[in-house]
Amino acid sequence: MKCKGCGVELQTVDETVPGYISERVLNERLSDGRPVLCKRCFSMKHYGRLDAQDNPVHSLENLKVYLKTAGDILYVIDLSDFNGTFRGDILSLLTGHRVHYVLNKVDLLPLEVKIEEIKAWAVETLKAPERRIKLVSSLNGYGVDSLFTYLKESGENYTAIGVTNVGKSSLLNALARSNEITVSRFPGTTLEVTPKRLERAGITVYDTPGVFTGDRVSDLLSVSDQSVLLPRKKLERYTVQFHSERTVFAGGFVRIDAVNNSDPVGIFHLFMPESVSIHETNSSIADAQWDSWFGNFLKPPFNGLAKSALVWKREQYSLKTGQELHVNGQGWINIAKGPVSLSITLPESVRLTVRKGLVGPTKFKR
Repeated sequence: MKCKGCGVELQTVDETVPGYISERVLNERLSDGRPVLCKRCFSMKHYGRLDAQDNPVHSLENLKVYLKTAGDILYVIDLSDFNGTFRGDILSLLTGHRVHYVLNKVDLLPLEVKIEEIKAWAVETLKAPERRIKLVSSLNGYGVDSLFTYLKESGENYTAIGVTNVGKSSLLNALARSNEITVSRFPGTTLEVTPKRLERAGITVYDTPGVFTGDRVSDLLSVSDQSVLLPRKKLERYTVQFHSERTVFAGGFVRIDAVNNSDPVGIFHLFMPESVSIHETNSSIADAQWDSWFGNFLKPPFNGLAKSALVWKREQYSLKTGQELHVNGQGWINIAKGPVSLSITLPESVRLTVRKGLVGPTKFKR
């Protein structure tokens, strides 16, 4: 028997091994006809807790196995972390599969960005047919009924894939109008492939464990800190009229400095989760205070990580009006008035991507 929440095989022997449930609780739930959850799922669902040592890792090698499960592919992507969750390493494994793209968390984008604009941007970026791109919000239900109808008309079996914390399980619960699959803000909630039958449509969607990455800001954090970093509401916008000898911090992990000496050097917006501290200061003060501010005044990190424990890099970018520089796992810099030459200092593992702006340069007054 498998856990209804995460798909792992249930066992009553070892509390330190995934799938544990006490024999007493198992018998009680079976006799009452209630869904049977492992202790781990019960703790996450009802108490929002996950053991700090609980850190399953699902890799691209695991994904190769999941892709053999069934039918078409639902590639679920987080719009608030698009370049961190739409990945070339995953795309390379999808050759030969019919792929449907589900862009989740549309509710986190600014109201000023219209659905039609997001859709046009996604079609150009994904280079996929428009009919195979669906915008949804598992949280508020936007687009869920439309996706349900589309899936019903397009096939019988689907395998939902994606990296951690894109909201696959939330999406399936929304499609099924249930909360059976365990959903949490912790990465790696789903442990095994879990079939979800959508009886109203006569189709089955297989929920798969999220693939772990190594190039997002969130990957530098503990599982509890990752849950804090995940945005709970619309991404916040911070506007900067940038000058030389000024520094902007986007949390403790991202430092932005001007390269050229013109004054001002340009205007940009930062789009980040509400938990990210944004601070602008003189560059000389930044040099002196970054170490002491890291994880204290500047968050993330939120708990006990020293700046000296990381390897850092500095990259320079010359960006035009309308371009964006995406920071995997945290947000992006949107150029409202360029050109702007920026020096970005951040952990060596975190990937940056220059892209066409998801947010148009005229959306906000400058």
